[in-house]
Amino acid sequence: MASFEFTVYTSPRPKKRPKVYRWSTVNPSEKDEKLLAGKIKSLSNCPKKPLAGQISVDFKFYINPPKSTPKWQLPLMEQAILRPNKSPDLDNYVKLILDSLNGILWEDDRYIIEINSAKYYTTDQEKIEIKMQQTNISKYRKDYLETK
Repeated sequence: MASFEFTVYTSPRPKKRPKVYRWSTVNPSEKDEKLLAGKIKSLSNCPKKPLAGQISVDFKFYINPPKSTPKWQLPLMEQAILRPNKSPDLDNYVKLILDSLNGILWEDDRYIIEINSAKYYTTDQEKIEIKMQQTNISKYRKDYLETK
């Protein structure tokens, strides 16, 4: 079973809605997707070949608290007692990662069978933590064929 962990030091960004015109469609998140893909490719533990099969992923998004946050709330945010519940939506963060890492970490995001994600505040540098595991389904197939 293949397993990978990544920490990308960048500000988490949500996937923006595509703009549809009469003759074309524009992806306003294209720049963000390329930036994230480039950062993942540059990591030393990036898989040489995109994974296929059954993949489960965990995403943790760490964002800075608003500047207007009272000082007494900062320790609660660091301990994950207070967590972000405002825009952008968590699913939009996930969509950007799924789309931008197609062909890099996984062949296609259709191979992902489980997603766990969460938003946290941090007073340190903003980042995205990604953990992914691939199920070794061929082992089960081999065991099944041997019993026949």
